[in-house]
Amino acid sequence: MKKYYILLSILFFSCQDISQSPEINFETNPQISQIGFPINHSIIVDNLGELYTINHVAWEDSSFWLKDSTKVIITQSNIDTMNNSILFNYEIAFWDTGKVVIPPHYVSISFPDSISPSVFKTDSSEVFITSVFDSTMTTVISDKPLKEIKFPIERLRLFLTLLLIVAILYFIYLLKTRNSQKFTKRRFFNSNPMSKALKDVDKIDLDLSVKEFYDQIIEILRKYFYNNFYIISYEMTSMELKNFFKDDELNMLLDEIDQVKFAKKSPSKSEKKDILELLKKVIRKLL
Repeated sequence: MKKYYILLSILFFSCQDISQSPEINFETNPQISQIGFPINHSIIVDNLGELYTINHVAWEDSSFWLKDSTKVIITQSNIDTMNNSILFNYEIAFWDTGKVVIPPHYVSISFPDSISPSVFKTDSSEVFITSVFDSTMTTVISDKPLKEIKFPIERLRLFLTLLLIVAILYFIYLLKTRNSQKFTKRRFFNSNPMSKALKDVDKIDLDLSVKEFYDQIIEILRKYFYNNFYIISYEMTSMELKNFFKDDELNMLLDEIDQVKFAKKSPSKSEKKDILELLKKVIRKLL
């Protein structure tokens, strides 16, 4: 009979399910605190077994407590893995008074014998935050008086004011002493191109070599065109100048210059005088 009792005991204990399902628990301590003092919020997942993988850890979307870092700051967080369990520990500081709700916390874990991961979720936790003044205080220490800050620029205020006054007086002096006649008599480089060109023609020496003589003629003519008609005469060819002005006497003068330049023509002194007169005529005519 004793033998049967032993067999039944073995069978009874072997049929018992000693395995326990994983579970998640949390604790918030303390639940009443002051502004700036950290609150410990710990979360533990038990009965995980020896083989598991942590996939994802997150807070439930709760924009009303984590959106503003001036009100809620997670000062510290860590994860400890132990035998068959995981511990999540958070230190949270609040910077606003009143009731604050800590949202649920999610943990996603995969097990070797499971195809899809298991998700564990905590409930929300309420915390009440008070100000730094407690009920035993009967007097409030007054704030220190505001101290006026003197910046270095203020020490130079008088100097800068005097400098500004001197600058204004000097500007007024310049306005009063300005001689308007000097500006009316001022002549710019192209104020009278024809007169300048005719004076330059009179300065040409007939005893110059043929090359120097015609070089001066070309320079006077192109400078006159440049200052009077505002064309890029220095870069234009003789044919382009002819097409632009369409003047017979100018064409004759340009042909004469080209003959000396390309055909090596050597004019006499009288021919040089005639060319200078033709140049003056062209200058007066094309004005």
